Amino acid sequence: MKGRTTEINTIIGNIPDVTIIEPFELKDGLTKGCISVFVEGLTEAIQFFVEISEQYPFKWHDSETIKFFNSELLDYKHIMEDGSACIHTAHSPVLSKKLNYDIESVKAWIKKYYINRELDTHYEHLIVPRRKFKDACFAYFFNEVDYQFSKNQYGYLDYSTINMGHFHKDRCTSSIIQSFRNKDNKELVEAKWNFQIKSLEKHIGVYIFIENTPSKNNRWIFEKWGDFADILPPDFLKFLHFVEGQFRKNEGAHLPLMIGYKITESEIHWQAVMLEIGNFPIYGEKVNQQWVSQLDKERIIDWAMTRDCSYKYFFGRGKLCDRITESKILMIGVGAIGSIVAKTFVRTGCTKLDFIDFDVKEPENICRSEYSFTTGLNNKTDDLIFELFRISPFFEPIKGGYEFSETFNYFIKSNLSDNQLKSEIEKYLNSYDIIIDCTADNDLLYILSRLNITSSLINLSISNHAKHLICATEQNRYEFITTQFNGSVLEFDTEDLHNPTGCWSPTFKASYNDINTLVQFSIKHINLKMGEKKQLRNFVIETEDQNGFNIKLKEF
Repeated sequence: MKGRTTEINTIIGNIPDVTIIEPFELKDGLTKGCISVFVEGLTEAIQFFVEISEQYPFKWHDSETIKFFNSELLDYKHIMEDGSACIHTAHSPVLSKKLNYDIESVKAWIKKYYINRELDTHYEHLIVPRRKFKDACFAYFFNEVDYQFSKNQYGYLDYSTINMGHFHKDRCTSSIIQSFRNKDNKELVEAKWNFQIKSLEKHIGVYIFIENTPSKNNRWIFEKWGDFADILPPDFLKFLHFVEGQFRKNEGAHLPLMIGYKITESEIHWQAVMLEIGNFPIYGEKVNQQWVSQLDKERIIDWAMTRDCSYKYFFGRGKLCDRITESKILMIGVGAIGSIVAKTFVRTGCTKLDFIDFDVKEPENICRSEYSFTTGLNNKTDDLIFELFRISPFFEPIKGGYEFSETFNYFIKSNLSDNQLKSEIEKYLNSYDIIIDCTADNDLLYILSRLNITSSLINLSISNHAKHLICATEQNRYEFITTQFNGSVLEFDTEDLHNPTGCWSPTFKASYNDINTLVQFSIKHINLKMGEKKQLRNFVIETEDQNGFNIKLKEF
């Protein structure tokens, strides 16, 4: 380690505009020293105490293993509460390169935030210390609501627990905020969740909207209740005393307090505090012959974790184009192809999907579709809806289900000669923006092709061994698909099929990976076309794996 310390001193000593004030030495498992850094625009260099961990130049999880401290810079952006500069630099396994990268990052910080006092265009959340409350962590998920809170407005809220798991090594209870009510217990607004979440058992918490950020230097959240002394109004403290009395029988139990404040003109962030019934951070004091509730100013605030799960943040890292995500979609057939399409749509921002499939999920279906083993035998539509509820709190099926699938299948195949019923079927189908047929049912394909459907109708089917995916989107879809499969346009292996035990129909062979590759490729193409508002034409995806895997899309 002595050789490493010597190397660090040599490297840093040779970096331009950097001076070693205190040579680096190994102390308490860290290499520590002090440097001064000068950049153009400064009247004098800025000093930083530096700590380098043993893992350096590698990161530890997602954190840099070198820190630059100066407690006199706390008023500046991207300085942590301990005085360390928040830097993120390029990777290098070479010690000399990494030290140069990191000190260049410090110079960039000085120029941007110290000299130019720049403000970031995106909002930076307050730094909240993560503490356990009664040996466990708590997290609360919230969503935007259609309601304008006024300053110092307070009342009750409803929340539901969705899981009890772990946050790293600590037990963690995750809950979701359901609705806000006023101080008289009258409901003001519900959060925008699907009906599955809204049906969860509800518990009571409290909230106050203080409007302004509860922080020091707009960086670090308040640490003690005394920091709220001039912010929380006396009537709210009186309300807290009343609430604690209401729940006296639950002494020792926790009760969340959500504190809301604006982060933009139109956005509110909610930060949770854990309160213990029977031990609220308030006490009674007699003032002018009247008892008044006061804050226990030296009490440390037990902050919990919160996450903004509003739609734009939930899908902020990537979604399909608005033309798809804002559509009402009907999926007909949710086997291998259809279940993958449905799950992809829900993960990429779609919220309004209905499903038609009369089949039952068997154990044999699971290996190449989006179902789970532990739900046993179950109707595919019901099973898939359950799976999708677990993914997105915004997914909201309107109809679907086994009984509806049976009814649809019966009417669409037995009443086309009845013009009135035919009209009703067309009206129903045209109530959707997009219809995706993944049934591989030529009878249904024939019928759909003869109906007056104004919605975007897409048919997806895969050949044996997933050598090809056929997508038909135009009026000639029936002729196009039957020609591809039966007209020798493409060569298909119809002999080597999967024949399960028992009196079952054979089915095509392909793994989940085979099918998913083609389905995702097709969704990518469909999304690009719809996003660019171009006509979606019939296409075929062909694969070849004799000399490595190759994939090609051909439009017609």
